[in-house]
Amino acid sequence: MPKPRILILNWRDIRNPQAGGAEVHLHEVARRLVRDGFPCVQYSHRFEGSEAEETLDGLLIRRRGGALTFNWTVWARLASWCDEFKADVVLDDSNKIAFFAPWFCRRPVVLQLHHLFGRVLFHETSWPMAFYVLAFETLMPRAYRRARVLTGSQSSRRELIGKGFQSVGLAPEGVDPSAYAPGLPWDQRRPMILYVGRLKRYKGLDVLLRAAAEIRGEIPGLTFLVAGTGDDRARLESLSRDLGLADMVSFLGFVDEEKKVRLYGEARVVVNSSLKEGWGLTSIEANACGTPVVATDVPGLCDSVRHGETGYLVPFGDVSGFAAALRILLTDEKVAAGMAAHALEWAAKHTWEPAYEATRDALMKTHEESLG
Repeated sequence: MPKPRILILNWRDIRNPQAGGAEVHLHEVARRLVRDGFPCVQYSHRFEGSEAEETLDGLLIRRRGGALTFNWTVWARLASWCDEFKADVVLDDSNKIAFFAPWFCRRPVVLQLHHLFGRVLFHETSWPMAFYVLAFETLMPRAYRRARVLTGSQSSRRELIGKGFQSVGLAPEGVDPSAYAPGLPWDQRRPMILYVGRLKRYKGLDVLLRAAAEIRGEIPGLTFLVAGTGDDRARLESLSRDLGLADMVSFLGFVDEEKKVRLYGEARVVVNSSLKEGWGLTSIEANACGTPVVATDVPGLCDSVRHGETGYLVPFGDVSGFAAALRILLTDEKVAAGMAAHALEWAAKHTWEPAYEATRDALMKTHEESLG
């Protein structure tokens, strides 16, 4: 049987400056589909400086519409895109706003869904926009009731089932072992906290800044590097100045992969204070460089961080809890070095092949069922 032709939807592609873990996951899966002979095309939105069409790792990416209008572009044009590409199956990566692909094309659909935002939206955006997105999320179980659904962690799977999704499988997150390696020896690492990710309100970076302010007087030479872009940067920079941290906190903006890996390998601890994550890819990336992680105890992150082994989990918004965990990893050499060793072992268990195999199998089964 010829391999099915796959049309892929994602709000962003891997080249987008705002790309995060969801885009990494999708690209790692998609390039393996292409490698194994599946004809694929991905549609994502345009961004400044982007080309309308580009091939990356053998994957054809077509960029249409803008960041705020891409979902409307999908609704208006998905049927014609499917006809033009002669797609057999749609892989719908509904990250941020649902595409409702089953309602707009006559092809079977596999849904990749890392998490729903739910009421977290009211921490991030204005209430009209929050209600707008929340209304879409409420409709999703109905729209995708006949679709296979894939997610990246067991806690996210339980959450989606609780929201009414019927057939939810696991496409576990991974890391490219060739791209990450143990960083500096532990005794050569300076007291540095590192955050890698987008700067959004729901990511909770204000909690991390307040935690850093609690411990800075106890740890000579403490620095806090923030790598990433986002619309919360100005507020966070202002808070940093108000807390008297301007001399120790550096906002680096976007960093490329090479610099990101180097920073992972130099840091004593990587932090993730988000209120909502599907998994927490930066946790495993940091672990692959031998760096422990302190993160919030929420679905997704509670799977990527093994509390007391590869780092610590702290309730969302708990400034003192973050400060206490950071204090241990920055000052207790024995505990920190032990966690660094466990982190390397944990990261080695996560590659992208299981995610690819789960997605490939879901696409194949969906295609076979559509043929009767």
